[in-house]
Amino acid sequence: MVVTPVERTDHELLAAYAGRGDLVAFQRLVERHQLRLIRLADAIIVDAAAAVEAVDEGFLRLARHADTLGATARSEGLGGWLCTVVRNAAIDLLRRGRGPTVLPLDGQADAASSDQPCATAQAGTAETGTLLWREVAGLPPLERAAVVLRYRDGLA
Repeated sequence: MVVTPVERTDHELLAAYAGRGDLVAFQRLVERHQLRLIRLADAIIVDAAAAVEAVDEGFLRLARHADTLGATARSEGLGGWLCTVVRNAAIDLLRRGRGPTVLPLDGQADAASSDQPCATAQAGTAETGTLLWREVAGLPPLERAAVVLRYRDGLA
């Protein structure tokens, strides 16, 4: 009989890191959230290096505040907290002149790697999808991030 280990929640992983300095638990949190956060930051700043920098800032803040985030991880969800931190870091990088302020029209999201197909795939035709993302690219960073999170990444 093979026993499948139960996946620990974000709250449990955060508690293990905060309480015992469990780096494996922290690494699991990074693995769990990193891809979505990079996609979010890249949608805002459209610069791969700057997107990674924004995500690194998010995880750095998580490491610094792990001992005080227990209630947040349980009630609001750690993923939401991380999205907010990364979004703000990406916008700060934009304000400092890092990266363009438009979305690329091709390769928005790899539909095969996501639970939700990207908005372009849902648009019906490639032309309609291109027009849609062109309009989204014209939005201010916060509004663009909200559209990307909702319609590309399927988040509330």
